[in-house]
Amino acid sequence: MPPGETLEVFFTLTTNCIEKSPMKKLPLTLLFLIQPAIAIEKAWLDCRQIEVIEKRVACYDGLVDSRVLADSAQDPDSVRRPDSNAVDQVPDAQSLFGKNDAEAKRIVETSMAIDQIAQIEAEVVKVRKSARRKLTIVLDNGQTWRQLDNQPMPLKSGEVVVIREASLGSFLMEKKAGSRSIRVKRAN
Repeated sequence: MPPGETLEVFFTLTTNCIEKSPMKKLPLTLLFLIQPAIAIEKAWLDCRQIEVIEKRVACYDGLVDSRVLADSAQDPDSVRRPDSNAVDQVPDAQSLFGKNDAEAKRIVETSMAIDQIAQIEAEVVKVRKSARRKLTIVLDNGQTWRQLDNQPMPLKSGEVVVIREASLGSFLMEKKAGSRSIRVKRAN
């Protein structure tokens, strides 16, 4: 139904209600409540009629922006302001490597076009051994990895390690110059 017909039908129904109803104020109240919705519907339909895609998108953006501004005028705390440090917080492939939340990681990687990597290489900064003889390794890139298995691996600060993805979302760490590996999990 075209927007003009919608308005005509509404006015016809309103007029009939006023003539037959003892509650004459109700239809007038409805008229004032529904009128903005009809205007918004007409604006959306006007945007839809634009054939040039860039102009159509600009029209839709204008409608959405005006609605957001109208909402923010009612509740200024509800509008989320962009973070001034957002550029500094953009993750790269190395900072995401080894994170557990696979779905969030996939969304961030695809939305920001972050390259997928299968392994990282970093220098060991600090090595701690727990009471159960499992290692906690701090790397020069700020990542901390915890050993999961009980395989012995002598590791010292200054050595270069390679961490690569293994099966089922697990990770293996090995010295760059060695063949022995341990199963690890990212701790931070």
